Amino acid sequence: MFTNKNNRGTEAFKLLSFALTAIYFLGIALIDGPIWCVDTQSYVTMEMSREPLYPLFLLGLRSLFETLHISNELYGFPAYLTLAVLLQSALWVFSTCYLGFYVLSVTAPLGEKKSRLLSAAAILGQIGVASLNRFVAGRGSMYSESLMTESIAMPLYVIFTVVLIKSFDKYDMRAILKLFFLGVLICSVRKQMLIVLLTWGFASFILHLFVKRHRSLKNFSLTVIAVVLAYVSITLVDCGYNYAVRGVFMTHTGNSKGGLDTLLYTATAEDAELFADVDPAEYPELKELYSRIYEACRDQHLTIDDAPGYELKEKSNVLNSDWIAMSTHYAESYDVIGFDVVLPIREAYVEDHFPELDDVHSRLKQDEIEKLFFQKLLKNTLGNILHGKDRGALYVLTANILRAFVISIANVTPGILVKISGIIYVLYLAVFIALLLKKKSYQRQVAARMMFTVLAGIAINSVITGSMIFPQGRYMCYGMGLFYLSLLCGILI
Repeated sequence: MFTNKNNRGTEAFKLLSFALTAIYFLGIALIDGPIWCVDTQSYVTMEMSREPLYPLFLLGLRSLFETLHISNELYGFPAYLTLAVLLQSALWVFSTCYLGFYVLSVTAPLGEKKSRLLSAAAILGQIGVASLNRFVAGRGSMYSESLMTESIAMPLYVIFTVVLIKSFDKYDMRAILKLFFLGVLICSVRKQMLIVLLTWGFASFILHLFVKRHRSLKNFSLTVIAVVLAYVSITLVDCGYNYAVRGVFMTHTGNSKGGLDTLLYTATAEDAELFADVDPAEYPELKELYSRIYEACRDQHLTIDDAPGYELKEKSNVLNSDWIAMSTHYAESYDVIGFDVVLPIREAYVEDHFPELDDVHSRLKQDEIEKLFFQKLLKNTLGNILHGKDRGALYVLTANILRAFVISIANVTPGILVKISGIIYVLYLAVFIALLLKKKSYQRQVAARMMFTVLAGIAINSVITGSMIFPQGRYMCYGMGLFYLSLLCGILI
């Protein structure tokens, strides 16, 4: 009788949690309507630089409404966009409850009160992160109602993380296939999410090679094969999409953009000599092209020379300089370099020297040039770092990675949050170590696994994002709710 009563209480708790979560996400979506963002147009028009899944998602809804002859507008936009944000919000509801109900199930033996407390914390953590962006942060909207890839990449990341944590209980082919298909799905939404494959591989490396109860060379080998196949599949999906849309079997363009923008920030006028040996028949006047780009960056104060926090020049580092001010200047310069400087100059160059190319092949040529610039500057920068002649690149790298870690769980302003973030990370590690030293129970094993997986995901995302593009909230907050949930679980279990 007690068990039946307890089960009824659990089901009632789950039903109430689901209802309140649905009311919140869908209610905000209906109040605000679709949020048109800076990047939205490029998804709607299926621009070449975008990954395939989100443009196809919007295309599918648009085609459905055209088939049904629905041409109405809602909130000032075509009605299909309202359906898009409702579906996106429904995905957030599912991922939030999926996390909360998993925590409820795992912690049930700890008692009804603690189990429901931790489950509620899991759900409220996801709602809280979404609410920060709507009611506190400058963007004034939730990602669930925004017409951008984060709207579905973020909830998919939560689902993937839960599936990964669960998989190590029974790491069979079914679990591997789930991770495989989720990985392909999420990375086809947003290329940054390749971090999920790295997190999966790293977690398997540690657990299957170094943790006695999970040790299995076979399972680690299967993981490596699955991760490689997932990457190949993601590439094929990307190429197949572009072949169907543009008639060219190619991945989306712009993969070198982030790295190039960063390298231009710390480049010099003398770096033009790197392009002196490029075949002029294939890329005429490439040295002059670089000089035009660099001079434009310098004239618009978009290089590290104009950054506060770089007063010590090549001697600057995160220990002796204001790295927050420098990384803020870099963040403000990043998109200006890419879109306002490199893009128009690159387009004009291709138009002048390759007028015979159609639009698609013109964009491919521009992408080739961007990739060549990136490779040449990267090789030179790495050589300079190794020979102690670095001009701020290592400073920018370390500052961005530090900034990424901070933004993953808080913000860099006000400055006190940077120190608080450091304390929280130390506390997190201390709780994790204490959890490993305690007498093992299944719940503690899951809590330790969760803490490890979440922190690994944040660390990988911080290093990758800090290395290639500038850290901002929408790139870094994927694991924020999971981080604080894991910390709470580590303390209470």
